[in-house]
Amino acid sequence: MEKYNPKLSSCKLCDSNNIHFYHKDYLDNEIFICNDCGIQFLNPQYTDEHLEDYYSDYTSSLGNEWIEPLTYGHGYYMSIIERFIKPGDMLDFGSGNGVLANTAKTRGWNVEGYDVDCESTQRVSKEIGLPIYCGDFPDVQWKKQEYDLVTMHQVLEHLKDPKDMLKQLLSKLKKSGVIFIAVPNINSFSARLKFFLERIGLRKKRIGRYYDTDHHLFYYTPKVLKKLLSDMGLEVLHVTGCHKVRPGQSKIIRFIKKYTWEKLMLGSAFLVVAKK
Repeated sequence: MEKYNPKLSSCKLCDSNNIHFYHKDYLDNEIFICNDCGIQFLNPQYTDEHLEDYYSDYTSSLGNEWIEPLTYGHGYYMSIIERFIKPGDMLDFGSGNGVLANTAKTRGWNVEGYDVDCESTQRVSKEIGLPIYCGDFPDVQWKKQEYDLVTMHQVLEHLKDPKDMLKQLLSKLKKSGVIFIAVPNINSFSARLKFFLERIGLRKKRIGRYYDTDHHLFYYTPKVLKKLLSDMGLEVLHVTGCHKVRPGQSKIIRFIKKYTWEKLMLGSAFLVVAKK
């Protein structure tokens, strides 16, 4: 099985040929950057066969200790979304373990999900009592033709052609519908510091590990993602850091993180809410 496709000669987001080598990580993977839109990306990228094999074992059952923090965090995300739209029909694209879909369900949303691996989607669908589809996205027999809300939580960075997938998802979004996207922030304080230390030779172990090139293909900053959505005709409503919580965290620590580190978008991920 071939692991890599031929190298990309142009940017998948803006079609520019003005791309060049930017960094190489400890797995010997090369990261390129587009000088026109600013996106960073793995180049060459993995073959479909390699990714199918990788994701066949990607989603696993949650440990009980993670249910509370993830439910809490996703509840916070839904509260942000609900500033701009009332509960209605929702499509959770890349539903994974189903925590976001299930959290939205408890808040009155009529939720359907989608993910790539059919075996895991069947298990998760049974666990949370919601329809979760799999297979080729254009061929799915959807219960609804359009949705008030589309969510993509830590998904866009995995896609080989993110702009094309966004176009397909926007075609399923109602007029004035809302899309929620959360992705890793390659411009985070931690990532920028590590990159700087690697460039000057002070960080020599696991170079570029923060790119997660074993499964992440595109690397976003808030500026890059806002421009992409705006260029696709969306109105960007809200941008902030993701509220990432862990088992055993106190309410005080969560409060401090939410209103300092994450408000300043210094953490490892950020979210965008945009309107069609």
